[in-house]
Amino acid sequence: MTPAIITASVCHAMKERPKAGIDQPKSQGGERSDGMDLGLRVLSYLISGVLLYGLLGWLGDHYFGTKFLLPIGIVAGAAFGVYVIIRRFGRVDDATPVTGAKDRSNQAAATGGTREAERGER
Repeated sequence: MTPAIITASVCHAMKERPKAGIDQPKSQGGERSDGMDLGLRVLSYLISGVLLYGLLGWLGDHYFGTKFLLPIGIVAGAAFGVYVIIRRFGRVDDATPVTGAKDRSNQAAATGGTREAERGER
């Protein structure tokens, strides 16, 4: 293949692709991008905790002349990052238990009806 053929095929492919209108979203996978946003936010909390507390540990080591505050800061930052992640994103939706409770009551009613029929036959 020559560069001219490659360029022509790329130009043709770009012209065929429809442009997104003003009313059309640019991202077609809304749920996937929401999950990606959540994952990146969680990762940023973890990394920022390690960096912030690691920096504080390094500054403490620098000013006090010690050598143990940096590792303590890194571990404390990771622990604090995990705590913030669990505190912020570890909530259970209220709709899930309610739906489960309705399903259990329906199952109990169906099971109870079967048991009543069995008692009546005896």
